[in-house]
Amino acid sequence: MLAKYRCLQWVFTFLFLIASSSFAGGWEQVTELPISRFGNAAAAVDGKIYIIGGYDRHKNLGGRAPALSIVDVYDTQTNTWHTVANMPTPRVAVQTAVFSNEIYVFGGYDRKGFRGTRRNKKIVEMYDTQTDTWVKKQDMPRFRIHFATAVVDGKIYVIGGKIVDNPFNAKSTNLVEVYDPLTNTWEKRADMPTARALTDAVVVDDKVYVLGGQKTWVALDVPGLFVRSIEEYNPKTDKWQQLPEMSIFKGEFSTVALDNEIYTLGGLKLENGHKYISDVDVYNPITNTWRKVEPMTSLRTTTPVVVNGTIYVLGGFQAGPKFSPIVEAYDTGFRAVTAYGKLYTSWGTLKAQHQK
Repeated sequence: MLAKYRCLQWVFTFLFLIASSSFAGGWEQVTELPISRFGNAAAAVDGKIYIIGGYDRHKNLGGRAPALSIVDVYDTQTNTWHTVANMPTPRVAVQTAVFSNEIYVFGGYDRKGFRGTRRNKKIVEMYDTQTDTWVKKQDMPRFRIHFATAVVDGKIYVIGGKIVDNPFNAKSTNLVEVYDPLTNTWEKRADMPTARALTDAVVVDDKVYVLGGQKTWVALDVPGLFVRSIEEYNPKTDKWQQLPEMSIFKGEFSTVALDNEIYTLGGLKLENGHKYISDVDVYNPITNTWRKVEPMTSLRTTTPVVVNGTIYVLGGFQAGPKFSPIVEAYDTGFRAVTAYGKLYTSWGTLKAQHQK
C-alpha cells in the first residue's frame, strides 16, 4: 500500500510539472502604479506586493523631491491597490528583505528642506504585515547606499553598495554584514571579492549570487563603470568564489531567482554606447549556462518581485529619460509546491486557482 501511495505521489508530481509548464505565458500589463515613484523598493508577502519609499516623479525637482512614507500594496489575487500604515521614516533608495511575515527596510536617504542636502540613513525599520505596525530595529553599522540584500536561513545579508560616511567621497565597497532578526544584532562577514554597487543579490539553493553592478566612477567611460563578474557566497562556510563572467554586457538590470535560475531583467546595453533594453536573460548557476525568454514589452530599468511563479516588474525608467508607471507580469509556470498529501481534490483546486 505504501509503495502504491508513493507511486501516486510521483505520478502527480510529474503531471503537475507538465501542467505548470503549460501555464507559462508572455508578458501582460496588469495595472499601473498609484504613484509614479522612483527610488523605491518592493517586497512580496502572502500574494501581496508592498511598494516602499522613493519619491514622486511628478514632484521630482531635479531628483530632490521629498521622500515618501506611503506604502502602496498590490493584491495579485484581486488586482487591486490599497495603502497600509506609513513607514515612520520617509526615505529614498531603501532596500528590503522579507523574514516570515515581516518586511525589513534598510538605509536610504532623505533631504533637509526644499531642495536641501541629502541626509543618509542607517535606520532599520520592520513592518509587520499581520498587525499593520512598524517597529524600529538596530541601525546598520555603516552609512551606505545602493547595496543589496539576501535572506538565507533566517538571516539578512547586506552586501556591497557605496560607503557614504564621507558625503564627498562615496566609494563602491565589498563590505558584507549580516543582520539577525531574532536577536536584533549585526555581525561582519567575509568581504565580497569585487567591490560593487547598484546590483542585486539573489539566493539559489541557500547560496547568494551577485551579478554585475557598478564599480567606482571611471571618468568619461560609461562601460567602464560596470562589471561583468558573477560571485557566489556560501553562508555556511563564509566563503566567496568567483564564477565565469556574464556572457552579455549590460548594467542597471534587476534580478530575481526562481526555480534555481536567475532572471536578469531590462537595464542598459553597454556595447557600442548604451541604450535601454527589454531583454530577459536567464542564468543557471549550476550548469553555468544562459538562455533568453520573452522580453518585456518596454525598454527600461525596473523593480521586480516574484509572487507564486509570476514575475512582476513595477514601473521604471525608459529612454528620455521617461518614467513608466506600468506594471507587467510574466507567468513562468513554476509553482513551489509538492504533490505530497495532495490528491485529486487539492490538485483540482490548485488548477482552478491558477485559471482564475
